[in-house]
Amino acid sequence: MATAIRTVKSLYADGILKKPAQWKYAPDILQFYEAPSNIEQELYVMFLEYRMRAFQGAFHANPDYMHWYGWAAMKQSLRAIEDEAASLRAQAAAEKNAATLKGQLDKALAEIARLAAEVEKLKK
Repeated sequence: MATAIRTVKSLYADGILKKPAQWKYAPDILQFYEAPSNIEQELYVMFLEYRMRAFQGAFHANPDYMHWYGWAAMKQSLRAIEDEAASLRAQAAAEKNAATLKGQLDKALAEIARLAAEVEKLKK
């Protein structure tokens, strides 16, 4: 659970996810009805459903229920959160690279236009 929270929190810290203005901190586990992204929705289901099932199964001495409906589901959610985080990070990196390349292309095109204008002056 802590790993999943840290994973989502790092997405906020890196600016990949934007914290809603009314939230004091992010991710806010208590805002489960207002989940702004799929990764947070998965975190909330992990917190509200699977964590409770693991606890209830252990409390009632039912290891099968605790494992299959709690712990295994939590591990599956953690994997989904980590995979989604990697995907969001890759997408953010690609967008940053695209912006950098666009800036470089714009500079190169401006230089080509300047050189073309110089060539036209020399032809006259």
